[in-house]
Amino acid sequence: MLPEEAAGAVRAVVAMLTTGAYTELESLTEGRDLGAAAMAAAVEGSGRTLISPPAQDLADPPAAELDAGAEFESAYRVDVPLWTAQEGRSTLTVRLVLLEVLEKVWTVRILAIDDSGAARG
Repeated sequence: MLPEEAAGAVRAVVAMLTTGAYTELESLTEGRDLGAAAMAAAVEGSGRTLISPPAQDLADPPAAELDAGAEFESAYRVDVPLWTAQEGRSTLTVRLVLLEVLEKVWTVRILAIDDSGAARG
């Protein structure tokens, strides 16, 4: 189970993706891993229109705890299925790493936005 502050970071990323705020997301993530142009290309290239997911879908996203090392308090990997106007819950997924840089202060890395091909739930 993700700490509430980390879950809040996930909700913020998804909200920014659904509104197309790629430049703001790039700034939030300090341009690590996936820049604004790559995020836009991944979403627009999917041919789907992102919509806000139901609140309960992001209430407790499944997360895998990672070794945080000495640099961070804790770390998690979270793969979040996105929602689209065409499909509802989609196979399009945003892959994140959440890092607790100070107690209850989180930073986000967006590793990828891709089609997981998983069955829709």
